[in-house]
Amino acid sequence: MSAPSEPEKYSVDEILDRLKNRPAEEAIEDGELVIRADGSQAIKVRKRKRRTQQPHKEERKHSRRVRMIQVSMAAVLILSAIVGAGTAIVFANSAPFRERLLRKFAQSSGARPEMTQFRMSPTSANAEQLSFAWPDGNALRSLTMSNVKADISPSSFLGHSLTGEEVTCSAATLVLQVPQPGEPLRDTPAPTGNLPIRFKSFAVSKAHVIFGDPAAPLIHMGNSECSFYPVGPNERPQLLLNRGDITIPDWPKLRMDRSHIEFRGAEMDVVVMRLRHEKDSRGVFELAGTVAPYAPERSSILSIRLEAYLLSGIAGNDLGRLITGRIDTLPDSKSSFLTFTPGANPEASLAIAFRNSLTSSFEISGFQFLFGLSQTLGDSWFERPVFENDVSGMIRRAHGNVAISDLSLENKGRMAMRGSLTMKPDRSLSGTFDVAVAEAMLKSSKSATLDLMFGPPKDGFRWLTLKIGGSALAPTDNFKELFENAPRAKKTTPTGATPTFEDLTAPQPGARPESAPAGSGR
Repeated sequence: MSAPSEPEKYSVDEILDRLKNRPAEEAIEDGELVIRADGSQAIKVRKRKRRTQQPHKEERKHSRRVRMIQVSMAAVLILSAIVGAGTAIVFANSAPFRERLLRKFAQSSGARPEMTQFRMSPTSANAEQLSFAWPDGNALRSLTMSNVKADISPSSFLGHSLTGEEVTCSAATLVLQVPQPGEPLRDTPAPTGNLPIRFKSFAVSKAHVIFGDPAAPLIHMGNSECSFYPVGPNERPQLLLNRGDITIPDWPKLRMDRSHIEFRGAEMDVVVMRLRHEKDSRGVFELAGTVAPYAPERSSILSIRLEAYLLSGIAGNDLGRLITGRIDTLPDSKSSFLTFTPGANPEASLAIAFRNSLTSSFEISGFQFLFGLSQTLGDSWFERPVFENDVSGMIRRAHGNVAISDLSLENKGRMAMRGSLTMKPDRSLSGTFDVAVAEAMLKSSKSATLDLMFGPPKDGFRWLTLKIGGSALAPTDNFKELFENAPRAKKTTPTGATPTFEDLTAPQPGARPESAPAGSGR
């Protein structure tokens, strides 16, 4: 409302005059002077806000300030860590770091290390190739690894050790040698305390192990999966091998099934080494024992256990064509072992006492006397006689020779054999067989000369001693000679002539003789 001294209505000229001649504004403590549209003045009083203390709002402000400080500090720490990690990575990929790392390898292994294309990240270390070379006094000669990758711990950048979980590589070749007495075992003295290189396990996808000269190795194992644990469950270094091909000169080829080896000081314990035939996965050949590579005067002996193993896998394919079957070692036998001396000439010798596997029969073929018996007795079974039970013998391999001794085979009611057979490195054969034919079969034979060749009856058999010669591809014996030198038979042919060996062994007209085995003379 307007003041009472002022008129209610103003003319236009009065309003304009009042606007032109309005007094200067004075500061109003509690309000603001405003002029209405009609030129009147009024004081606009602002509303006062209530000012009170609110603790929850103050606490919220304090927490917000603390959080901002914490975020700032975290950002600073992360930035510092990134800068520090970057600096550490740059240093780890520098030449001084590689030189220091090679010295650590030398201290841990005792060998001369070499490394190419090394690179390091915060979680792993990689190298295109890493190799080691040991002096002549060590059983190790060299180790070469390709595409090496190590899972490292972050402390490897800060401390004096390179540590982590596992080291893997795609391929590795380990060459073993005969330690030379008097030569040093290490190129670098062993460190005191913990090794500067420490990992829990080492794994190789394709491992090759060579013993001897790589150009002509004594033993070569290739394409094996290898795992090495520096500290095994029993606190010993442990080596595990799976699969692989094993080649030994003049020996049948073998396949590695699995192997568990532990190292105890200067000795190596073969807990189990399971082998198989090159082309057969049924039979089992197991080795176990202790090897002392640093004791050249001491023979290392590994016990042998066979189960349904092919005889040809021990005797070789040449003898395996003449005598065929699967063999088991005798239970609780101490006469089956592999012996070698890790000296200048570490040639191995093998001896196995065996019997035929319960699920396998033995077959003899290829000998001339078998063909002679088949023809004179008129029974083709004697060309390839089969012995299902009571087969036993001893196999030995040494100095390139393969010998089957104490051989005993028997088929009740037909035939039995005793004797020995040796094959030399040139494949020549020598030996003696005592061959027996059932007495009833000789009596029923139409050949009186054959009846006179054999000795007196014994346990239902009559025996004949034969000398074996020739080669594994064409074995010979003196059966024909004994037949021709036998006393003249009382009965003769209608012409009065005594039948010869060729007459008795010639196939009858119209008969369908079975194909003779190689070396039978047919």
